[in-house]
Amino acid sequence: MTDPAEHRQQLITDTMTIIGLVVATLAVIGVLFVARHFLMLVFGAVLIGVVVNRFAGLVTRMVPWKWSRRVRVGLVLLATVTIFVIGGFGFASSIDDQLIQFSDRIDSSASKVIEAAKQQPIVQRVREEVSLGSMLPSSGKSLGLAQTLFASTFGVLTDVLILIILGAYFSTSPGTYQSGVLRSIPVAWREKGASLLSESAETLWQWMLGRLLAMAIVGISFGVGLAILGVPMPFELGIFAGLVTFVPNLGGIAAVVPALLLASNEGSSAVLGVLLLYLVIQFAESYLITPLVQEKQVNLPPAMVILAQVVAGLLFGVWGIMFATPLVALTLLWVRRLYVEDGLEAA
Repeated sequence: MTDPAEHRQQLITDTMTIIGLVVATLAVIGVLFVARHFLMLVFGAVLIGVVVNRFAGLVTRMVPWKWSRRVRVGLVLLATVTIFVIGGFGFASSIDDQLIQFSDRIDSSASKVIEAAKQQPIVQRVREEVSLGSMLPSSGKSLGLAQTLFASTFGVLTDVLILIILGAYFSTSPGTYQSGVLRSIPVAWREKGASLLSESAETLWQWMLGRLLAMAIVGISFGVGLAILGVPMPFELGIFAGLVTFVPNLGGIAAVVPALLLASNEGSSAVLGVLLLYLVIQFAESYLITPLVQEKQVNLPPAMVILAQVVAGLLFGVWGIMFATPLVALTLLWVRRLYVEDGLEAA
């Protein structure tokens, strides 16, 4: 027969244990939520580290010398920075006049759109009901807007610097960080964990290859199409379209806006041509290029990608939208390996 005092003591102990676990879990969730922005930067740095390491491996196969990992990674990082710096200075110096024309055309196009909108009856009615004074920002609001803009710009530059530094460290000594992760899990799980980490790196690399190929195809197609249509600055707009294609689905919308504004100066036929070109390229990228590229890379359902971008954007901001797709690819991999194969199918 169980002693009532011992039973009460055991009940108190179990209750306190459960309360402690709940509090610890909530604390961990709270810390992760507060640090969610930094965690997304860490994930982006891991992606950079994986890509740099793979390119360093390509250097090994291209040169006859047996360089160490640090030397190969350093060469890849140095070459990347050099290309961006030289390309940036050369690009800026060669299109200095075009940038001024671009700004003037954007201002002119935007003014035309605004003037056309003002002629609409509903807009005129709204303008009559809303006084001009209420729409003009006060000096305090203007100062607050300037401070917000400065803080946002400084924050983005800081995030980029963190990405570069962490990515360089992860790519230089990946084994150190991988072993640290494995040592934090039980010994019985380490073999499975090592295999999963290796497969995760392969998934990120395959996804990046698919994105780079899609970016190149979209950028070249968009630039050539704009040149045929006679839209100003087709080369620059093609580069911009290729870069923003890094973000699936949403990047294409950002690519067509400046092209439509510039085409508005050339007439309605040019605007219609740019819109049709955008729709054709977007259709080809979504239903032909990406599926064919990802057939042997990372196959992700389009609806899941869009949903992931929305959710990641709400939780993590801009960086969440940027890295939503590789994050989904890793999530599907981990669910398949840890839950489906080791759980459902193993039962």
